[in-house]
Amino acid sequence: MDTDKNPASDIANSSTHWLDYANVVSRAQGYQLDESQLARVAAQLELINAVAAPLLALQLAAELEPAPVFRP
Repeated sequence: MDTDKNPASDIANSSTHWLDYANVVSRAQGYQLDESQLARVAAQLELINAVAAPLLALQLAAELEPAPVFRP
């Protein structure tokens, strides 16, 4: 068992995965997208995943705390 594996890396990166995901969530939200619209949404999801993957792969120490919230 690989203990260094990040759960975010388990997300499939294939275009088919993102196309299926876009189709399911758009229907669940009541949108009726045609195939070209679904393909564009899937392409954007794939891009977002590629950009976010390095950040999600960072291992943070458990003792780190989030920055305080500014309250004027």
